[in-house]
Amino acid sequence: MSRIFHCLNIIALSVLFGAPAQAGLTICNKAEVQHSFAVAFKDGGSYVSKGWWNIDPGDCKIVVGGDLTRRYYYFRATATGREFNGAEYAFCTIQQSFDIVGDENCTARGYQKSLFKKLDTGESAKDFTLNLVPAKSAPKPKILGSGSQPGQYGEPYSNDVTFQDCASEGDAEFCSFHSSGTKFFVYNDGRTPQSLFNVMRGFDYGTPIRVEGDLAGVYDSTAEVVLRNLTVRPYTDADATLNRLAGYWYSVEDPNSQFNILGAERENQYDGQIMGLDYLSVQSYCNEFSGGGQYLYAREEGTNESYCYEIVKVTVFEMTLMYLPRGNFLNYRKLD
Repeated sequence: MSRIFHCLNIIALSVLFGAPAQAGLTICNKAEVQHSFAVAFKDGGSYVSKGWWNIDPGDCKIVVGGDLTRRYYYFRATATGREFNGAEYAFCTIQQSFDIVGDENCTARGYQKSLFKKLDTGESAKDFTLNLVPAKSAPKPKILGSGSQPGQYGEPYSNDVTFQDCASEGDAEFCSFHSSGTKFFVYNDGRTPQSLFNVMRGFDYGTPIRVEGDLAGVYDSTAEVVLRNLTVRPYTDADATLNRLAGYWYSVEDPNSQFNILGAERENQYDGQIMGLDYLSVQSYCNEFSGGGQYLYAREEGTNESYCYEIVKVTVFEMTLMYLPRGNFLNYRKLD
């Protein structure tokens, strides 16, 4: 199955051939403006984040010296007038020069939380060069499809949503997406243009899209929609957090309690038995709860009950949620 990927405007990864290799991670600024650069990596049992290196156009700087001991590093590169797109991993930073141990409780320790991009240096690499390249003019988002007239099949509907998947039940094919705890189904019955189904079949779980169409039916926790157009939209902070939540997790307090998050759905399990399915949404509020952070809204598929959690911490391997309104902390670790 093909996949649609979101690329950075200003970053390209390449190894410089023809130049003498230097041990370590080297950053070369091939762009036309100065960039400020930060790096994060696992050091012993903790993550560390370091910055900022101000790199002028045409200059190179070594940000990790000596032979590289890890395959994966994380980076953040900022410049005036540029967007740093595709970042998914949070580490602690401050505006001044920093060397911070730990990626937890950033705000409580007087730091801010910033998003970094994952960098794969390859297996057994002792040195790697990351090039910051000139920005290309970003193409305008392409609207796909040219379906029915607004209101032909129901109330007109448009929204930023999270794609889930495409599947078949018997002879009926459908694709689905989520918004605010509701799952929307699009059926391949001739009302939605076939071109849109061709595109959606190639989407990854969690792809952020904008849809336009008509609401053909609204039920307890689901709805049916007929699409006219769809657009692949840029990632937001909420999209990035939902992406970091993806994977198999188990409870630190009770390892038999596990769940798998895929796209915007959470399959709950206990002792290997499936217990139910929740529809998820990362929001700046959850029911009556708000306060400047991010919240996880979960709506149970079968009962339509809803749950609120404050997202306290999400790292590559650990997650802490605060269950509301009780205020008790739920700690999880990743299985994979």
